[in-house]
Amino acid sequence: MRVDQRLPQPARVDGPTLRSLAVFVACAAAIALASPAVAEPSDEIPGDGVFQVGAEIAPGLYHTNGPSNPYVPVFGEVIAESMCRWLTYGTPDANKDHVVGTDSSMGPMYANVPATVAAFETVNCQPWTRVS
Repeated sequence: MRVDQRLPQPARVDGPTLRSLAVFVACAAAIALASPAVAEPSDEIPGDGVFQVGAEIAPGLYHTNGPSNPYVPVFGEVIAESMCRWLTYGTPDANKDHVVGTDSSMGPMYANVPATVAAFETVNCQPWTRVS
């Protein structure tokens, strides 16, 4: 390169453009560094399934109106599959060896889900609502 040859000069950026760029960079950094939103545990249990206490559902006393498919008689007897049933577990994997509490009913019932259990399972029940 010859000494008398000039290098291209960078473009000049005026004050408002520079401020706009700085605001954009600051906003992008704030969004990138922000903590992800964490969902609060629900006070509603939609029906059948296993739910993690503390992460998916809040501890407390829940109420259901009873079985979602009530009264299926077989030879005049009500079978267990007709009943609304709940179980609480000491482990999050809902292992039947770690059942802490259980109950079943043909009608409305309550289930106490303490913070000390890891999971709550509901079988053949209408939705549950936390009442306290």
